[in-house]
Amino acid sequence: MSKLNKNSSVPLYQQLVDEIKSQIDSGILKENDRIMTETELSEEYEVSRITVRKAISILVDEDYLVKQQGIGTFVGVRKLSRSINSFMGFTQFCEAMGKKASSVLLIANSIEATISECRKLDIPEGSRVIRIKRVRYCDGMPVIVEENKFPSKYSFLIAEDLTGSIYEILGEHGIYPVGGTKVIDVCYATEEEQKLLNLEPHQALLLQRDTAHNAEGEPIHICKQVVNPVRYKVEINW
Repeated sequence: MSKLNKNSSVPLYQQLVDEIKSQIDSGILKENDRIMTETELSEEYEVSRITVRKAISILVDEDYLVKQQGIGTFVGVRKLSRSINSFMGFTQFCEAMGKKASSVLLIANSIEATISECRKLDIPEGSRVIRIKRVRYCDGMPVIVEENKFPSKYSFLIAEDLTGSIYEILGEHGIYPVGGTKVIDVCYATEEEQKLLNLEPHQALLLQRDTAHNAEGEPIHICKQVVNPVRYKVEINW
């Protein structure tokens, strides 16, 4: 551990913030590791407990650390932070964050659409849709249970490798989602979702329902995503 520079123009509390962030980002401190107490940090870095307390407060506010009353302070789970102000698939998003996306395919078949799904996809009632259900992973950790439904003209997807980016496959066919709508809600994990996402029973989850369309405004697919909020957050800029 490096000592803090008391002659620097950077406040000591900020130097301590930067030092602890560096240890977390480099893997010296890992998720759920317990960090030193305020007294231990004060002695280790030769600063006051007030300085330590201010640094920890900043790190807690920024989700780097989590305080557990009566137990201690721990390294928090680093969440994926996704802006919904721009259109981007999960694979693209993970790559932009320097992480690796992957998927496990659960279902790829053709089923009859509900009336609501027909309206959202602008297809006649009684039509069939292509259902693709997957678990989405980021750096090997399950984050999302995702179910997409496409009009039957996209049946070619069933023959494709669906463990990667569906949007890349669509792009190879000259199909490009450019926008859509997103509704965010809260739900509770079903028994299946609990197992797929390695959750505690009845854990609250983020529920996202999307409709993606092409440049002509034609619906391409609808999507339901059940998201583990411990590892994922949504950012809205306005």
